[in-house]
Amino acid sequence: MKEINENELGNVVGGADSSKSIPDTYTVVAGDNLSSIAKRFNTTWQKLYQLNKEMIDRDAKAHGVKSHFENYIYPGQVLKLK
Repeated sequence: MKEINENELGNVVGGADSSKSIPDTYTVVAGDNLSSIAKRFNTTWQKLYQLNKEMIDRDAKAHGVKSHFENYIYPGQVLKLK
């Protein structure tokens, strides 16, 4: 499984070279949100949320969040991108 984080984005991001493949996973860093991650990887936050719903909901509940779980991701979480 290929994993990528903020420090390794390099040429994968930006869409300039569409021959670059999207990694399988992405490790969340401080300041990330689903929308910004989705934009980097040419997808939607809704798709990322659906791919990672179980983990996002579980971790949000563990942090005391009671609603709108899709808005809560935390540094260190490894999100599926596809």
